[in-house]
Amino acid sequence: MDIINRSYIDEYLKEMATYPCSDVMKAMRRTAEREGIPVLRPAAASFLNVLVRAVKPLTALEIGTSIGFSSLLILSSMPKEGRLVTVDSDEDRIEQARCNFAAEGVLDRITLINKDAGEVLHYLSDTFDFIFLDGPKAQYINYLPDCVRLLSAGGMLVCDDVLFYGMVADNALVKRRKITIVKRMRKFLSALMTQPGLHTTIVPIGDGMSVSIKEADR
Repeated sequence: MDIINRSYIDEYLKEMATYPCSDVMKAMRRTAEREGIPVLRPAAASFLNVLVRAVKPLTALEIGTSIGFSSLLILSSMPKEGRLVTVDSDEDRIEQARCNFAAEGVLDRITLINKDAGEVLHYLSDTFDFIFLDGPKAQYINYLPDCVRLLSAGGMLVCDDVLFYGMVADNALVKRRKITIVKRMRKFLSALMTQPGLHTTIVPIGDGMSVSIKEADR
């Protein structure tokens, strides 16, 4: 099963989805489809666009750059003075992303870090108004403490693919080679939903997205 909604709902949402999509981003999506590179599905991209615009972040952190499609979407939805830090351990993907950012003319607004996110998160000290977590799914549970620490008061944490093809919600769907990832994702969601100071919901769009707001300082 490749989707978490009924196919006709998924197709309807895909057709209805609207989000900033430049010529560079359109070319990136074509490349991703041709080469089998996962990028945000249209409905998820539309949802992310609305979330970023609602928060109006001046600083954003992305964990999992890939070829930079979601990076450009986040940046295009931020205020013009907004800045994005994006992290990925895959050197080839980071270089593809760098070329795409240059083609879009936004390299001056993006900091690319080509290292393992688990290492990077530990030494980051600046806070971010918006964090998008879309890295290795089995590592979400390990990233969570630093994501909470780095999130500004009143900021938003969005995590992608949290329902993992529906396997997280239904044992009958779990494939043997994915058992460890599913167990860790369930542990992550349990920790996320009960995290002090965070208010979280899970939305069955794309492959499932969680949205968390950090309580503002009182």
